[in-house]
Amino acid sequence: MVLMSEASINASSTPKLGNSTTRIFSDVAGDITIAVHGESFLLHKFPLVARSGKIRKMVGDGKGCSATKFELLNLPGGPQAFELAVKFCYGMNFEITTANVAHLRCVGEYLEMTEEYREENLIARTEMYLNEIVIHSLEKSVQVLVSCEGLSPVAEQVGITDACVEGIAMNACKEQLVSGLSRLDYVGDSPDLKCPTLEWWIEDLSSLQIDFYERVICAMARKGIRPDSIVASLMHYAQASLEGTSKSQFWNPSRPKLSPLALQNHQITIVETLA
Repeated sequence: MVLMSEASINASSTPKLGNSTTRIFSDVAGDITIAVHGESFLLHKFPLVARSGKIRKMVGDGKGCSATKFELLNLPGGPQAFELAVKFCYGMNFEITTANVAHLRCVGEYLEMTEEYREENLIARTEMYLNEIVIHSLEKSVQVLVSCEGLSPVAEQVGITDACVEGIAMNACKEQLVSGLSRLDYVGDSPDLKCPTLEWWIEDLSSLQIDFYERVICAMARKGIRPDSIVASLMHYAQASLEGTSKSQFWNPSRPKLSPLALQNHQITIVETLA
C-alpha cells in the first residue's frame, strides 16, 4: 500500500526546511529542496523523478517550474533512509545490508520506487535481497526484524515482518532437524543419543521486542519446534529482558533507552505476555 496522503506539497506556504541542508553533490547546483523530519536536502529533479513516482507527482502538481521546495511527512526511516534512497536515485554505490534493507524497502514503498518508473528500482532490489539473502538465514531474519522497530505500519503492509517471522521459524525448524541428526552417534548398530544442547538461536531471539517475539514463538510452535526448546527460549527471553542483557542495543542502537518507570512497565508487560 502506498501512503499517498503522507507526502504533501504545501502550496500556500513554504515548508519548514530546518536549519541544516544536505547536498549530495556539493559542486553541482541543486534545483529542488526536499525537507524530511526537519532536515533539508538540496537535490536535482531529474534523477529523483526518474525513479520516484511520488516525487514525480509532487513536482508535477507543483506551481510549474517555480515549485522548488517540498516536504515529505512521516517518511519511514527518516532523513537517513531518505538519503540512501536519494543516493540510489543518483546511481551512487552503497551496500544493502541487514541493517538498512527494511528501511530502504519501506522508503521505497513510500516514494513509489517501482518498476513502472525504472527497471531494477529500489523496491525490486530490496525485495531481491530479502528473498535471496535474509529469509534463508535465521540470524539475518532476526536482525532485519529488529530493524523493523519504528517502521510500522509500512513494514507490516509490505510484508517484511511476516517474512522475517516465517524465515526465523523455518530456519529454526531446519536447525532442529540438523542438530537432531548430528546428535546421533552411531556405534555399531546401536545409536547413542548425545545430550541435547541449548539451541544457539535462543540468545538471538532475546533481541526482539515482545510483540515480535510472541509472533515468532507462535510460528515456531506451528512449525513443530520442540516444546523444550520453546520453553528454554521463553525462560532466556524473560531473564535477558528483565536483566537488560539482550543483543537488542547491539543490533538496533537507535532503540531509545527507557526511563526507570518505562522500564518497569516494560518488564511488567513482558511478564504478563509470557505468563
